[in-house]
Amino acid sequence: MPPSVLTIVGVVTIAVALWGLLRGRIIAGARGLKSNYYYRDDNPFSFYGFVLIYLSIGSFILYQSL
Repeated sequence: MPPSVLTIVGVVTIAVALWGLLRGRIIAGARGLKSNYYYRDDNPFSFYGFVLIYLSIGSFILYQSL
């Protein structure tokens, strides 16, 4: 994949994690056409786990694109 595409994918992935931290909910998959979210108040362990996963994947992709 071209480095510019990897850079965009990495930045978008990190933006999803940061936006999830600000809003208090993060997307964690889907069931059919309905998105499944984890909320900070309902399930903090899974919420912060998915934030960490998104940040790790995004930073790894950005590192590979450089």
